[in-house]
Amino acid sequence: MAAIPKDSTSTRAKLGTACYRCRGFRSFSVYPCLKCYKDLQPCDLTVPGCTRCSANGYECIYQKTEPKANHVSQVLNTMNKVMDQWQESIDKMAKDFAQKTRDFGQKVDQSFKKKPIQPFSWKITTTNKGLSVESNVNSFNDLSKLVDQFKKIMHISTPRDELPTAPKVLDETVTIPGYECLDDTSSIHTASTFSFSILNSAHPLMDHKGLVPIEVTQELTDSLVELYCNTPCCNAVRLPIINTTEFLARYHDPEKRPSQLLIYAVCASTARSAFQFHVWNRQQKEYNMGRDISMAYCLKGRELLAEVFDDEPTLDHCVAVFLLAYCHMQNGYTGVLYIYEWIAYNMARGLGLFDEHRQLSQQESMLAWCLYYYNTWYKVFQGDSCSSIQFQPRSPLPPLPPKPTTLECTPQDMVDYYIHTGWHYMIRSQILRQEVTSCLLSAQSSEKSNSVLTANLVALQSKLDAFYDSLTPEWKKLDINSKQTDECPDLYLLAKSCITNVHVDYHINKILLYQAFSPVDHFPTTSTSLQALHTCLNSAHTITIIINNLVSEQDNQCNVPFFGLVFANMVYIKLLSYPDDHPYRELARQSLIQSLDTLKRSKAYIYDIDMSTNLLHVMEQDAMQVL
Repeated sequence: MAAIPKDSTSTRAKLGTACYRCRGFRSFSVYPCLKCYKDLQPCDLTVPGCTRCSANGYECIYQKTEPKANHVSQVLNTMNKVMDQWQESIDKMAKDFAQKTRDFGQKVDQSFKKKPIQPFSWKITTTNKGLSVESNVNSFNDLSKLVDQFKKIMHISTPRDELPTAPKVLDETVTIPGYECLDDTSSIHTASTFSFSILNSAHPLMDHKGLVPIEVTQELTDSLVELYCNTPCCNAVRLPIINTTEFLARYHDPEKRPSQLLIYAVCASTARSAFQFHVWNRQQKEYNMGRDISMAYCLKGRELLAEVFDDEPTLDHCVAVFLLAYCHMQNGYTGVLYIYEWIAYNMARGLGLFDEHRQLSQQESMLAWCLYYYNTWYKVFQGDSCSSIQFQPRSPLPPLPPKPTTLECTPQDMVDYYIHTGWHYMIRSQILRQEVTSCLLSAQSSEKSNSVLTANLVALQSKLDAFYDSLTPEWKKLDINSKQTDECPDLYLLAKSCITNVHVDYHINKILLYQAFSPVDHFPTTSTSLQALHTCLNSAHTITIIINNLVSEQDNQCNVPFFGLVFANMVYIKLLSYPDDHPYRELARQSLIQSLDTLKRSKAYIYDIDMSTNLLHVMEQDAMQVL
């Protein structure tokens, strides 16, 4: 464990008192009674009288004293027992929540299983009244085959009294505005056949075994705070909820200093990202020191959170808890992720960040929308995004910032522009993604008619097109193979990272929207479904190329959206699962293998950041079914 600071006695005492307050106990003191203190005898700290005084008829009086060594040891042992009980209760809550999540995921998977369709067949018999046809048509495609068969074997003469100007029947499929002619209407589906169980498959709790003891010193804290404020490529681009310029100024101002909880959360975040990517990996690549430092600060933050949990929420504490939640996700401890997220959400509500008609500052608005953004991702990877609607703020999304002119702006102005613009577009994509997944999942549960679902999906496709049209020319153009300039390479890499993240989000939404229109069990045969498959394949290929390009750039791996590979692999796996041979089989196989290799050679996988190990495990499980 980290070294205990000099004021550890008072800190642990406050922590013990806070923990017992949470459990409803108020039956011990943190200082020995005066009689035991004077006699240098052990005191069991029982209130109102200790056991020794009660047994001997002594007057037992408690007051603040300077405890002796044996009393300090006894108090620390008592506090540690309280902490262990508190940790056990939190772990039990996390295990129960994890079990409920797994049970829910199994129910969703069972409900989404595709019912077997009877083989398409028909029978034509001759009767006294003419021809009698019996068929088990299950889809529009089956009906088309039946009609085509009639055309081949029968000739129907035109009535003589029919007008010669009657319109001819078109042989090709005609697309009616607002409606899509599908290859198989029963093929409208969600991604339930794929493993969206990145957060459902395992819920590891905090395990302190194997962590290297880290001494949390003021010098280390100062260095990590400076590193956080000077590496937007690793920190602000991931969570733009702190104004780094203002934070650094407050940190060096004794009168306006940020809360210690926020300082520890900032250190935990930057140790896992910027320290690991830019400091430690150049010294000893085979050791994950950033994770150990991050966990040391997470434990410090947990102790301080126990002290302020019952206090009135502040913006500093809300931001700190959100950062701690993100750090636990990066460190792989998803079992406590939901607890911190729940605390941060309730703090934000206590601050009025989700109230209607509330005028929020830039930082407050971004905090509320980032809470919504990450909560929606958690729900998507659990196969449920309907419940994340409660996290959607009532305040409008922060507007697009104007791009500063090159002659009048500072480098920090350009950094803020790219980060805030990128997040504005990504949050808009997330809102649309929630609508898409909610539409697909609700259709499965309520068994809506295919025509209603089709109309809803077509409307969402129009929204996606409108979103892309609203991008500024700089953000709409994606030059994957562009080379960095010598003038300002750091700003170039940051801008490229922000723009590519927006495009990955955009292509994920295209895959979710169009994959529902391609059949599950056979290669598309109609122009509409084939066009939908081409759209999905192009988006999947774009995502794979973007991420492969970012991994190939050693200096631009700070924030690679590897989760996009999960959606790209959905398309590849669907193509490889078709029983018949088709022209895209080899392309899908090569692209699937490339996506796995790309993740394996990334720095994020080497240091297991952003749950990369778990992500690869899920991707390999899906790939093994078709390779």
